[in-house]
Amino acid sequence: MGTLKTVRRRRTALALLLPVLIGVGGCGAEDKGDAGESVYGQPLAEQFQAATDATRDAGTAAFVSTLTYGTAGGDAVHRARGSQDYERGTSRADLGLSASRTFPKGTLEVLRGAAPKGEQALATADDDVYVRNGESAWLKYTPEAVGELGEATAEVAGHAAGDAAPYSGTLADLVPRTIPREAPERRADGSRVYRVTLLPEVAGELLPRHLRGAGDAWGTESVGLTVKLDADGRLASASADLAPLLTALHGQGMLVGVKRLRAAYALTAFGEPVKAEGPSGGGEPVEDAGEVLAPVTTLKAGRCAATGDTGLGTEEIVRPVDCADRHDLRVLGQVEVDRVFPGNRDVGSGDRYGKEECERADAAAPEDWRRGGRYAKGFRVQGRSSVTVSVAMDGQPGSGTETTVKGSYTCFLTVS
Repeated sequence: MGTLKTVRRRRTALALLLPVLIGVGGCGAEDKGDAGESVYGQPLAEQFQAATDATRDAGTAAFVSTLTYGTAGGDAVHRARGSQDYERGTSRADLGLSASRTFPKGTLEVLRGAAPKGEQALATADDDVYVRNGESAWLKYTPEAVGELGEATAEVAGHAAGDAAPYSGTLADLVPRTIPREAPERRADGSRVYRVTLLPEVAGELLPRHLRGAGDAWGTESVGLTVKLDADGRLASASADLAPLLTALHGQGMLVGVKRLRAAYALTAFGEPVKAEGPSGGGEPVEDAGEVLAPVTTLKAGRCAATGDTGLGTEEIVRPVDCADRHDLRVLGQVEVDRVFPGNRDVGSGDRYGKEECERADAAAPEDWRRGGRYAKGFRVQGRSSVTVSVAMDGQPGSGTETTVKGSYTCFLTVS
């Protein structure tokens, strides 16, 4: 922090002395050196890490990060546009999902799982992440709140300030994790363009949380990454063709209609003042997510909750509210599945048994919950289960093979 201020004062002094130096024959001009020497003077394998350092040394920058899904009916784009202050470890961005008029509606609804409807702003301050939908108060996700609320917060928590940038979850995070093997192409303006590859599981980190289910099934085909550094050695842009990931996604029935998938990142306005203050310093109302939100699995039967302003796009984490206030769901009950079957039985998952338990909870619910048509017909189920097969030793009591299904589920009504 102090080093940056010293450098800026030194540059100001040089600017003031420049006319005098020119008057005596321009002495000292040769001391300037190559602006990108701190990066391009390093061994090739170390240049991306040096570029990350040079980018941070710029102090501030504007950025745009996109993830584009291409179909026969057009494109849809997840976009984050904002500014970063590397010195303070803060950022602020506007997030959104846009799509062409002919983009498949079913696929668009799947993508909305990572982009709640309406305007959304996100800001970071070191380890804290702030989210705001529309004109609502900022929700502050501290590391403590993330720990309490669980992995469902990953969509937000993954943007907390990291080693590469104050706004994480972009290609900027992946650049220093790759090593260039071939000399870059040098452009006339002094910039360099590198072409490297990413492991598919690393490239998969760019996808929204609910699309990362492919896990170990990403395959072995590498992902191409193009990185451009400017004449000063700072990261100017990066793009990756994520098409190799589509095979695994299609294999699991996800984004079947998507034929093209591409990530891009660009930085501009290095060193310029950031345009917007973050909520931590802007005097705007802030709520602690750990205090006002709760996992839906913790709500008792009859409790109501809202899901629209959590910033998560999921029903796993909700805001408990009075049922007389505006809400999105009402809990029917929390149910458990614990069933044992003889032999090695292929039961798939316990979801069907969770649904059966929820049917009982629905039948037992007070009739007045359904009056007035406030809630949609039927109910929704949230939860997970595990299936284990055990083999007892021969000759012991109860010997034989058994299949056990255990799980926990939340049953709830949704507002019509």
